[in-house]
Amino acid sequence: MKGRVKSAILIFLSLFCFNANATEKEKIIRLHVGSVKSLDVGKVLRVAVGIDTILGSSILDNGELLLIPKAAGETDLKIWKKGERINTYKVIITASDTKRQIETLSSVLRSFHKVNVRDVNGILILEGKISPDHFENFQGIVAQFPGVINMVSPEDVLMKDMINFKVQVLEVNKSYAKKLGISWDRSTAGPSIGYVQNFHANGRYVVTNPDSPFGQGLFDADNPIIGFNDSSSHSFFGIASSLSSRINLLKEDGAARTLAEPNLSTRSGEEANFHSGGEYPLAVLNEFGQPVVQMQDYGIQLSIKPISDEYGNIVSTVRAEMSNIDFSVVVNGVPGLLTRNTESVVNLKSGETMIISGLLQSSDSKNVEKMPIMGDIPILGELFKSKNFVENRSELIILVTPTIVTPDKALPETLSKHLKSLHKVLSQSKIEDELLD
Repeated sequence: MKGRVKSAILIFLSLFCFNANATEKEKIIRLHVGSVKSLDVGKVLRVAVGIDTILGSSILDNGELLLIPKAAGETDLKIWKKGERINTYKVIITASDTKRQIETLSSVLRSFHKVNVRDVNGILILEGKISPDHFENFQGIVAQFPGVINMVSPEDVLMKDMINFKVQVLEVNKSYAKKLGISWDRSTAGPSIGYVQNFHANGRYVVTNPDSPFGQGLFDADNPIIGFNDSSSHSFFGIASSLSSRINLLKEDGAARTLAEPNLSTRSGEEANFHSGGEYPLAVLNEFGQPVVQMQDYGIQLSIKPISDEYGNIVSTVRAEMSNIDFSVVVNGVPGLLTRNTESVVNLKSGETMIISGLLQSSDSKNVEKMPIMGDIPILGELFKSKNFVENRSELIILVTPTIVTPDKALPETLSKHLKSLHKVLSQSKIEDELLD
């Protein structure tokens, strides 16, 4: 009896050890639909796939086992080899190559800095917030990646940069203009605008005032909005650097003077306007053919609409206009308006200076004699009283210098110090009250 019990125990232990050796720790194989993987496992007796609808297998003549994923999912794979234990694998199949898709998404969406790509068991999830201005464009891009879960939402309150414009309106002696260092073919620093270069005239483009001491400009002969459509007036947009010291030297020499220094501020994407002049009653006909009076602005007008990015770049639409009462054209006793304007899109860095020239010419001063009230207009009045300008020895130029003020730096340093001091006083007062109590 005892011998039989011992034999049974030995047989049980032998079977247990055999089963333990017949299997090994489960290994994981990761595949994605559309790929093929081969395993060099030697001579195989049998292969079993748990779910053959998502994974196919084929044994090649050289002993390799070919795995062909059919659909996303998970299944078991068992391989029997002669005289060896069973090889067990867990096969995880994803719909696509997750790693490659993450790299592609990250590359495409790199301009959206607050968007993160996360992989959850082969499923890609987009998270974060972006500007409402870019949300529609973002949605269109993500739509090109099927199967990606988009959890990105637009920012509730968008804190855009504030852009401050320091505007200087100057009268500069033409013979001293070169002292400003503005020479477009030898620019000292900063990028240059496309049409502010040393161009040659042709049938399409013409050079404006190639002898101007302020450099050369270019405008489209068929599109007067870029340059002045006036042979006696010349203009350009340009970028200059280190102008402040040069202008101060010219002022000390009496070769330049400041007519106005307004400061404009606007939000990135919004418009800032400056107007120095007045309103002129202009008679027009309404829809019923009856004469009515409309107030028309005249003088110097400047409109700037900038857009900034996080790298300190500014793309700005700039429109400058000079309108003057024209007594050479009189209808029913009402003089007309002579208007010169230019509009362009410029690229600037924060702190760089743009120059506008050619808005006014000396012949305009003759209108002051016919309408003395124009002599009281800010900027224009001072300019028309200048003997140098009347005799065409000086020129009006406008310098515009944008500076980006980010939301976290929008609070002036002086005000910030005052607030800290006030907070300190209030804290000390609170402590004293507690001690008295």
